[in-house]
This record gives sequence, C-alpha cells and structure tokens, in this order.
Amino acid sequence: MTVKTFFYGLIASFGIPWLIMLAVPFASMRSQEAPQFDESKDEKTGVFQPMYSGRRGTGSLIYRQEGCAVCHTQVTRPTYAGNDVFREGQGGFAKDEVRGDTRRISMPFDYNGEDYANIGESRIGPDLGNYGRRLEVKAAAYNKAKAEELGLDIDKLGEHAFNIELAVYRHLFDPQINAKKHMLKTNCPSNSRFFDEAGVMGQESDLAVAVVDGVEVVPNDRGRAIMSYLINLKRDGEVPASMQYGRDKEKGSK
Repeated sequence: MTVKTFFYGLIASFGIPWLIMLAVPFASMRSQEAPQFDESKDEKTGVFQPMYSGRRGTGSLIYRQEGCAVCHTQVTRPTYAGNDVFREGQGGFAKDEVRGDTRRISMPFDYNGEDYANIGESRIGPDLGNYGRRLEVKAAAYNKAKAEELGLDIDKLGEHAFNIELAVYRHLFDPQINAKKHMLKTNCPSNSRFFDEAGVMGQESDLAVAVVDGVEVVPNDRGRAIMSYLINLKRDGEVPASMQYGRDKEKGSK
C-alpha cells in the first residue's frame, strides 16, 4: 500500500460518514419549507406555523442545563421507527372530542423558539413532547368527575379544580411523593433547587408546595420558567392533512 492510497483511504473513512451523517442531513433540514394547508383537504389555505406561549426560550435553556433531556425525549417517531404514534397522548389523541384524530409525528417546526431541539437521549422517563396537552386532558377528566361528585358546575369548582401549575410544581419538588400517591415508580430526582423558602405573610401562596412552621416553599424564577415551558409543550394542534397519521384521511384535524 502506498502512502497516497493510505491517505485516500483515511480521508474516505472519515469523509464519507461525515457527509452521510452530518452534511447531507444538515443541508436537507436547512432547505425545508413550512407545510402548506391544502384547501381541498383542509378547507383552508396558508402556511402551517405552530404558535407557542409561555417562557419557551428560557424554559428550554433551563431544561437543557438541568439534564432533563438525558431521561426524557420530545419526539414522536414515524411508524417505521417506533410505536410512538399509537401511545395515547404522545403525538396526539386518537379520539379528541372536538378535533377527532390529532395524532402525528414530530417535525422541525415543533422546536421553533428554542436554540436547540430537546429531542432527548433516552426514555427512562416518559416522552414530554405533548406533556402540556396531556395535563389539560387529565385536568378536564378530573374536574368533570369532581363536579359530578360535588354536584357543582365545572366552572364553579374553585379550589377543588385541578391546578395544572401546582401539579407540575409538586412533581418537580418531590417526584417520589407524587408517584407513591398514584402507586407508580419513578427514578426522577427531587428538583428542590427550583424552590425557595419564604415566611408566610398573611394568606399562604396558592402555589406553595409545602408549608412548615410558618415557612412556605414556593417556586423561584427558574422554577416558574421551566413550569411554563413544560405546560406549554403541546404538539397536537391543527395541522395540514398531509401531516396527520392516517394516510387515507380526506381532511386534517378540526
């Protein structure tokens, strides 16, 4: 083997994988255009652009800094790569009372407003890509049952209503207590650094996760940011028919 042949082989050994695994996917992602609504199938026209609320940029940064992506993914894979679409609530719901089947796979535009896409490394914990929507569904079911139990209208439950923000704070503060309550197991560690202690001045905070001897534990700014980020992870909104799970559907979700 000549020196020239050796170096050609060396270049090919590193160059070809780099081209296939980095350069080509990068070029492909940069050239993607936003999906268009089809009037014949969606009964509307225009560009699909997900709208998000909450402290998306700051919350995403904290999520990444805290290593949440090590245990939690935020991606619903195509059916040829996994069973994600059929996991209820992950990429949408098969039977949404208002919009029908909202299931779909993830796409690049789902991560708009974030410096990095937190697609995750493993699923030691549940996928969080549609976590905010699952919380809303859970809250709606809880409130309906509680209203029937108390004989009240849902909009008059008051303090008996499911508090989504408080539920997230309680899980962040001590996931073990939350898991035991529902007879589950979790490896999620406590994130007490998202909380500060403060003396109770008059009425206790509605978002206090604990109150001991006149001292309440309340979320700090980082805690509020990551809570806002998590409850706004909703990726089952109206999309073009071409993005829906069912290939034989005539229309997109409504």
